[in-house]
Amino acid sequence: MTLSRRFLRGYPLAMNVTSPLPEESNHHSSLQRWYRDKTLGQRLTGQLTQALDEALEQVFGYHMLVTGADIGLEFSRIGKTQRLFRLITRASTEHPCQPVLGMSSELPFASDSLDALVLCHTLNASPIPHQVLRECQRVLVPNGHLFVISFNPFSLWGAGSLVRRLLGRKRRHVRAVSGRRLGDWLSLLGFSHADPQYLANLAPIGRGRAGRLLDRFDRWLVSHNAPTGTAYLLHARKRVAAHMDSGVRATSRPKLIAIPLGKSQEGVPVPRQVSRTRRDSAETP
Repeated sequence: MTLSRRFLRGYPLAMNVTSPLPEESNHHSSLQRWYRDKTLGQRLTGQLTQALDEALEQVFGYHMLVTGADIGLEFSRIGKTQRLFRLITRASTEHPCQPVLGMSSELPFASDSLDALVLCHTLNASPIPHQVLRECQRVLVPNGHLFVISFNPFSLWGAGSLVRRLLGRKRRHVRAVSGRRLGDWLSLLGFSHADPQYLANLAPIGRGRAGRLLDRFDRWLVSHNAPTGTAYLLHARKRVAAHMDSGVRATSRPKLIAIPLGKSQEGVPVPRQVSRTRRDSAETP
C-alpha cells in the first residue's frame, strides 16, 4: 500500500521497508522508556498532552505529521486535522495513525503539503537539527503550524544530566536545545514564533504532605512559565513571503526637472528659484 505520489515522494508505508536510521531509532527507544518508567516523564506527558490540546485547537487543515519519539501523547484525539501521519524509523504496525517510513532530515513529503507538524524531541535525537528545521520549512504550507517539543538544558533535569555525563555515568547523550537558540534558528528560516512554554519543573516524590507541596509548587512554576522546566513546547508559524502582483504595473515616475545652478559671490553653486510655469522656467538674468 502506498500513498499518492503527488503528496509523498513515492515512499511506501512502514510495513514494507526496514529502518534507515538505527542511531535515531535508539535515541527514540531511550526516550520512550524514560517517559514510561520515570515519574518526571509521566508528569511531563500529562502536561504536554494538555498544552498540545490547547495549542492545536488553533490548527485547521487536512494533513498533520508527527515525528520523533512516541512518548505516549494521544494525537488521535488532538487537533482538528482530518488526516494524521506518523513518521517512524523502523517497521511497525502498532501506530493508530498512518505510519510513514522516513528520516526527519529528509521528509518524504512534497513541498507545501502539510498544515501542521509536531516534533517530539526530534531535534534532541537528530545529529543535524538544522537540516530537520529546513525540511519542516519546506513541507509546511504558508502559515503552517510547527510545534517543537525539546528538552531544556537550563532545567534541573538538564543540570543533573550534565553532571552524570561529566562523571561518565551517562552512556547516550541527548542534545538539549535552549528555547532562545531555537527561536533564532526559526527566525532565520522565516518562522514567527511565540515564547516557549516550559513544563514539568519538579519530579513527583509521593503522596505525602511534602509531595503535595512540591506538586503545588510545580503547578505554580508552570503557570508562571518559569524557565526551569524539564522540557518546553514552542509554537511557530511559517511566514508568507511578501511579493508584488505581476499583473499590476508600477505607476510611471514623474519627470525630473533640471534645476539650473547659479554662483554666489563666494563662488559656491547655489540653486536658483524655478517657477512651475513654462514662462517662468527660463533662467532669470
